[in-house]
Amino acid sequence: MISQRIRDPIHDVITFDDKGLVDEVAWKLLQTRDMQRLRRVKQLGVSEFVFPGASHTRFAHSIGVFHIARQLVEIIRREIGRGGLGMFDDTRAKTALCAAMLHDIGHGPFSHAFEVARKSLAGKERKIDKHEAFTAFMIEDPAGEIGAVLTDAGIDPHAVAELIRAETPQDMYHAVVSSSFDADRLDYLQRDRHMTGTGAGAIDIGWLMENVRVAEIDVAAPETDDEIMGSTFCLDIKARDAAEDFLLARYRLFTNVYLHKTTRGIEQLVAAFFRQISREIHASGHVGGLDDRHPLVLFFSSGGETLENYRELEDTVVWGAIHAVARLGSGALQDIACRLRDRARPRCIDLQRLFPDDDNHQVSVKKAFRKMFADMFGERVFQDVGTYSLYGEIGADDVHAQKRLMIRLANGQTKEITQVRNSIIKAWDRPPSFERYYFLDEADYNRARELADSAQGRHG
Repeated sequence: MISQRIRDPIHDVITFDDKGLVDEVAWKLLQTRDMQRLRRVKQLGVSEFVFPGASHTRFAHSIGVFHIARQLVEIIRREIGRGGLGMFDDTRAKTALCAAMLHDIGHGPFSHAFEVARKSLAGKERKIDKHEAFTAFMIEDPAGEIGAVLTDAGIDPHAVAELIRAETPQDMYHAVVSSSFDADRLDYLQRDRHMTGTGAGAIDIGWLMENVRVAEIDVAAPETDDEIMGSTFCLDIKARDAAEDFLLARYRLFTNVYLHKTTRGIEQLVAAFFRQISREIHASGHVGGLDDRHPLVLFFSSGGETLENYRELEDTVVWGAIHAVARLGSGALQDIACRLRDRARPRCIDLQRLFPDDDNHQVSVKKAFRKMFADMFGERVFQDVGTYSLYGEIGADDVHAQKRLMIRLANGQTKEITQVRNSIIKAWDRPPSFERYYFLDEADYNRARELADSAQGRHG
């Protein structure tokens, strides 16, 4: 192939040429409709409302993930060359690299808010297909471009989709896509930090990559959860300090960026916009300000959650709908659209900030809010609850063993980072949490604030 180059603010020049395992395939994948759609899906949703520079896309992120995945695959080749890990699996490596490139194609517009809205609309009676499922659908779609590109290159689309779909990776190739040190994480931690301008949490990426190793650890079997041996990435003890900084950087991005109270408040508005569109469709069959063939109208109509309708959804489509509804809509939906257009963020009460050391007062105020605003939740009052963690002993992201960050000691043994002597990273028995309430109506906010201030006064 003719050598192709992309200039990237994080990785500088990213080259695609005939020296790579799948560079030509990856370049063709970049030209497909599903990949090009990611140019119009922001990586951080509405974070640019708070951090104006955070306008980067999932397209740019996906290229960065592929670039790092190539480095990780070469580390696997190097480790195999040192012996004890069998033969390099060319097919498995190609599958992992393609999965790295394609891992985000199933994201909807304003990813988090979109899935929250769909989940609340579905209720408890049915489960929604999340973005990982839509990613797999797009890859396996017999009428799609991606499957044809992969098949022509001798790569099984179903194997690529399964690598993304599976929750419990079993080998070092899968660790490229899903592990405590996967390509996705290594790109977004650098990219999001750079694009938001956040100074907290530096990452010594060069030293980390220099000290990546492969280790055999106990993992859960996919079907039975029995413990079996599987290979994943670990870090040499020489990079222990850099590994701690890596976890701290991720934690600081969560506390400073991803969970920022203004960002989360605007996400509540976006989710409410989606929910209200669905309600208007099911009540009257149409949405004021939107054509009946608008992608959002089609998707939220009965039987509309098809792959083809999903493909039409992107941030730009939603912003067009927001502006149209703000001009021509009516009622609650128009009010929400105007707020989003004009950044009229909802007022917020954060219980953890009001009562940082008093769980009892948090609980009492929460109960009072639920009683006072019982018929307003999801309409004029929004509750946002979540937890976050520097590191959990069984994994920062979930309970799967491959999510542990393992350190290889000088004697060749591996230990989870929390178990390494003098490590500053400790598992928390009770991870920090937050509980916030957002109010569209100023009178509702004032009532809630008066109640909270009264409780705070009693607390003082």
